[in-house]
Amino acid sequence: MEEKIVHEKKAFDRDENSLPFYMDCIYRKIHNYDPPSIHHYHDKIELLYCVKGKLDVILFSESTVLNEGDFICISQNVPHTAVSYSDYNEHICVKFTSQILHVPSSRKIPSEEYFVSLLKKYEVFSTSYENRDYIHSLFSSCIDNFSHDDYYKRLALRANIMLIMSYIFKKSTNPKIRKPISKMSDNFSRVFEYIDSHYASVSLEEAAKHCSMSYSYFSRNFKAETGISFSNYIKKKKVDKSLDLLSNSDMSLNAIALECGFSNLSHYIKCFNEEKGITPKKFRSIATKG
Repeated sequence: MEEKIVHEKKAFDRDENSLPFYMDCIYRKIHNYDPPSIHHYHDKIELLYCVKGKLDVILFSESTVLNEGDFICISQNVPHTAVSYSDYNEHICVKFTSQILHVPSSRKIPSEEYFVSLLKKYEVFSTSYENRDYIHSLFSSCIDNFSHDDYYKRLALRANIMLIMSYIFKKSTNPKIRKPISKMSDNFSRVFEYIDSHYASVSLEEAAKHCSMSYSYFSRNFKAETGISFSNYIKKKKVDKSLDLLSNSDMSLNAIALECGFSNLSHYIKCFNEEKGITPKKFRSIATKG
């Protein structure tokens, strides 16, 4: 069917690398249009809010339908696509980098990277009657205040995004977000930065030493604090790092596996499939299509 976009409001040309953080908003009204199911991924957090109709969000081997008033939070580097599930659909898409969530404080609190690490691959939030108007107003305000040349609008947009994410962290089923911050959490900003720079070869012993903790204490508390074991966290980081090489290089799968710290190709394929629900070869064919 012919694409009929009634209204689309999004970013104008700019150099996103010059900004301390990235924000983008799109509002679409779609009539009788079923776009091609091409997955994409990026290093942004993405929020999709269904204003009217139904929206089908597909994450390779998984699929979920958003009804009116529902929204989904999709984590960084999660391949996905969205198609209209009804003849008419209105939805708002908000994308941003995690730096937007940074909150300066005179006290030691975990960085935004710590809280972002607690997010699930994706999570759907069905707004109740009591908070539907509140959520709708936040997403609508993101569109109303989308501008990069007016300071007050940029400030309002960032505030709205932070309020939405505050709602997500509060409502998330992960109990680690609701529990008091511990001594372990105070050091996460340092350990996440260290892991990001040494993900291909970092060991649990090295990470513990970087945080000035004993091996046993770090090992015992990492999963309790993050909801994921250290080894699984590193595996996810390695897989995510390989996405760019799959999409933007001609390196062989074996070379990519070694570059990202996997011991061999078969282990890389196994880990990639566990994390993304697809093989790296299939992902590359989709990511480089066209």
